[in-house]
Amino acid sequence: MKNLIYLFLFTYCIGFSFGQSKVHIVGTTTGFVGKKIEFYLIKDYLSLKDSLVGEAIIQKDSSFQVDITLARTEKVIVKCFKNTGFIYASPGSTYTISLPDKDPYNAFRPQGNKIEIAFINLPKADINYKILEFDNWVHDFLGVYLNRKTTSTLEFSQQLDTFKLNVDKYYKSDTSYFFKTYLRYSIASLDDINCIGMKTRIEKFLIYLKDFPVNYENDKYMDYLTLYYKNIFAMVSTDLNQKIYKSILSSSPSQLMRALGSDATLRNPRIRELIAIQSLSEVYNGKDYPKSNIITMLDSISHFGLYKVHRGMAQRIVERLTELAPGMKAPNFEIISSDQKDTITLQTFSGNYVYIQFMDPMLLESKKHLELLVPLYEKYGKTVRFVTIIEENNKQTKEQLAYFTSIPWEKFYVTADHPILKRYQIKSFPNYILLDADGLLHSYPAASPVPNGEYETVEKVLYTIRRKIELEKMNKEKSGFDDIYDDTK
Repeated sequence: MKNLIYLFLFTYCIGFSFGQSKVHIVGTTTGFVGKKIEFYLIKDYLSLKDSLVGEAIIQKDSSFQVDITLARTEKVIVKCFKNTGFIYASPGSTYTISLPDKDPYNAFRPQGNKIEIAFINLPKADINYKILEFDNWVHDFLGVYLNRKTTSTLEFSQQLDTFKLNVDKYYKSDTSYFFKTYLRYSIASLDDINCIGMKTRIEKFLIYLKDFPVNYENDKYMDYLTLYYKNIFAMVSTDLNQKIYKSILSSSPSQLMRALGSDATLRNPRIRELIAIQSLSEVYNGKDYPKSNIITMLDSISHFGLYKVHRGMAQRIVERLTELAPGMKAPNFEIISSDQKDTITLQTFSGNYVYIQFMDPMLLESKKHLELLVPLYEKYGKTVRFVTIIEENNKQTKEQLAYFTSIPWEKFYVTADHPILKRYQIKSFPNYILLDADGLLHSYPAASPVPNGEYETVEKVLYTIRRKIELEKMNKEKSGFDDIYDDTK
């Protein structure tokens, strides 16, 4: 009977709803007139891939409005220029919001900021109002009771138990499944605070995970679940770890599932398959397991996984792990030159190694990088094409503009929302990419002209490329010379 109740909850509350409803969002922001504001949904909280669900242009009076369609309450990511914030949205709701140009409580970052979005005339029954009210309550509780003295005694644990009872009593009549899940896993996260009397790992599993449906769309639930099982391959017994190792060497998802099933917290096949996907992605960049085997296993799950939702997750994880990996095809792009006469694409550089620098001229570090690049260009510019892609900024001084105009290699200006920055995931400046002669990613990210922690720069790579090209040329010439004495001709 108990299982039937949970099955009903899962089907009704988490599964796709019977219809979709529009969400109307209106708002204002400052400093971004003419810029685009975008709204995204997270496809899943393992790959963190997002999908654009709405966009608008900020008008001259700094206002915007957009309609998005939702089937259920979800977290909506809001991106404006380089700033990112979020709201929770329920189908059929209308929201009036205000976006600051920066977070007043954190240092301004030219490359982008996390911002808190303000609501205007938010109803008390709205999901955002309830979450904000509860989060403030949690912050007040931690501000009073979380300190070295209380966590070193049973006091914090006792106060936390009282807090849980008060929360349960206050929200007992609330009927929002999304909000109740948010509450449950916010409380669960408080149980992770290291203190005397804290719950064991097994206790947490029994209380928060064992009999509760998987809630893929609730960020609090997924944050808790993924953190609970983080690095599980390293946490299990030696015997189980050996079975996991053999399953990956065999590229066998079924062997991995059987091995993980012996762990008491992974008896549920839905959670087990979900954690198998997470764990394979976690160890992909390590040295213990072959990358190709991991990709093969994830690809197999994407086609034959037990649950349809996991197949999509596995596919997106594969895309995330391989989309900008060395040896993979570089994403195509199209950039129009500043004089509007030329357009470059990935094919423009076919047959050449290309060292691409992404740069923001407003950053002081940019000039330092350019000064170090000039001698490298003089040494290696005949074998490797140098390209600088500059983010346009109308606040450049005349001196800065003149300096960047004097760059002796190819340079192109792009807007802050140009597709090339997203396709190559350029989130900070300066940044570098090295393409090989076949349009494949040689290095991503590539080394910079500035020494790293091991005192290495990109020159080591550029020298190797030049030497390789010289040897190929010598061998070709030698082959041609030998052909003169070929008696078969």
